[in-house]
Amino acid sequence: MKSYKERIHALLALAQHPNTPQAEAETALAMASKLMQKHGLSNDDLDDPTAEASVEVVMRIHRVSGPYRVRRVNVLNAIALMHSCIGYRDFDDDNSCVMVLYGREADITAAYTLFCAADLMGARLLPRGNRTWRTEWWNGFQRGIQEALQSARNEFVSETPGAGLVLADRMTRARDEMRASAPPLRGGYSYADTSSSAYSSGKSAGQGFSTGSRSFTSGVKGELG
Repeated sequence: MKSYKERIHALLALAQHPNTPQAEAETALAMASKLMQKHGLSNDDLDDPTAEASVEVVMRIHRVSGPYRVRRVNVLNAIALMHSCIGYRDFDDDNSCVMVLYGREADITAAYTLFCAADLMGARLLPRGNRTWRTEWWNGFQRGIQEALQSARNEFVSETPGAGLVLADRMTRARDEMRASAPPLRGGYSYADTSSSAYSSGKSAGQGFSTGSRSFTSGVKGELG
């Protein structure tokens, strides 16, 4: 029988294989994230059998390139917030959209793993239309995913006494680290026409996204104990 680390490797390999059907790749990514969070693992931990999950706040940089990269990196940000991570958006020299995230290693890994699944799902479901229509679709898609993850998070918190305090503490520590080490940041504003049919279509698609797990629960019981 395969160990859970071998299963994670196999799932990630399946998700990244070019011949894997879209839906199967998304399922594989979600299942890999579930196992990684269940055992409190990050990508680096997979090669170290003695590694244990850390509560230390780290900074990680992820780049998103290609069409609609700004809207897509906003999806990553929304997922990260649901995993008690916080960050800011920047742009690279090659015009890639950069997301700088702060949080526990395992939480950032979970957020990015789920973003990969969501990004694949969005590319597969994105309807035909002009750029304005598709931009609004991505805005709605982000909102739908956010609501789906928020619902699962709320359910977990209501079922687990003290979990809300632990998750809030994780976010506070991540925010404090960002404020201490990040450059001066300015607030921004992003407009979305929530009444448009494109937004509604994207939101409906996003609400169908499921992680297959409550991935933000990793380590909560241990911290409560």
